[in-house]
Amino acid sequence: MQNKGAINLFAILLGLACIFYLSFTWVTRGVEADAKAYASSYAQLATVKQVGKVFVVGDVNKEKAYLDSVAGLKETAYLDSMKNQPVYNIGLTNYTYEQAKGKEINLGLDLRGGINVTLELSVGDIIKGLSNNNPDPAFNEAIALTKKNLGVENNKDFVALFADSYRKVAPSGRLAPLFQTIENKGKIDYNATNDQVLEYVKERVNEAVDNAKKTYRSRIDRFGVAQPNIQQLEASGRILIELPGVQDKDRVRKLLQGTANLEFWETYENYELINSLFEANKKVKAYLNPTTAVEDTLKKDSVAVVTVDRAKMTKAELAKFLADSTELAKLAASSKRDSTLEEKWLPKQKTLMLQRILH
Repeated sequence: MQNKGAINLFAILLGLACIFYLSFTWVTRGVEADAKAYASSYAQLATVKQVGKVFVVGDVNKEKAYLDSVAGLKETAYLDSMKNQPVYNIGLTNYTYEQAKGKEINLGLDLRGGINVTLELSVGDIIKGLSNNNPDPAFNEAIALTKKNLGVENNKDFVALFADSYRKVAPSGRLAPLFQTIENKGKIDYNATNDQVLEYVKERVNEAVDNAKKTYRSRIDRFGVAQPNIQQLEASGRILIELPGVQDKDRVRKLLQGTANLEFWETYENYELINSLFEANKKVKAYLNPTTAVEDTLKKDSVAVVTVDRAKMTKAELAKFLADSTELAKLAASSKRDSTLEEKWLPKQKTLMLQRILH
């Protein structure tokens, strides 16, 4: 009994650690209870019930299903809004709901329920892609035969079963020439044996599965599921995903089945756009400051007037030109004293300028 004190100390520390982690479960359960209460109270609002009655046309069972779906959506929205909100203060630091959810005790699917999904990659398409969709009849027949026999009275993965199928279809066939693509240059020698090619194919398939696991984990982390279980099954190309506590099946299905789109857009060099940008700038300036735009136009027109060659004018044209210039000079002098003259004379001024340019 000499170590009784150490044992007691260890028991006390273990108890405190258990209480610490249990406290996270208690906090998250409180937040989830608040979310459920909020969603339930929202679904019982008179306006929501009225919409439900109109939507289901008096069917009681459909009305209940409608209100349950509304409550589920509101509960999910409430929890999403709380992900980054501090909900647990232990003095030294604050924990958000998402952090607390990650530290709670994992009850698993058996105790909490949730969603269990098995996903399977098309390994046959991966192998075809590695060969750049080689049209060789024996190669494609072996892949089709492998898909047909996969999991039928055997536990072999796709690549191993493909090797057996290819040996049956083409006993003396060689795989190396089928995989001589630009992407595989330097990775598969033309004289490589079938076993060497199959080893390379298996590595690429495992790499594709690992990338798929990373993609699914990234999506699930954004979804906000705490302590998900993602593992590769023995059959190559299959991934098991367990999401404890998740009830929204449609949302999970969209999350996992969504495909990424890689888009390419045509771009332009700066010199191709610079003139258009200048013109756009002028248009915007004219739209925002119409008065300034008119003044700029008049300045350009007045410059055009100065360049008129008087020597080529007739006496009548010269007399008219001098009269117009005198009138414009008086207008410019008076506009400094009375800003209202601008609105009065601008149309006429514009007309005089146009006449001068035309003549």
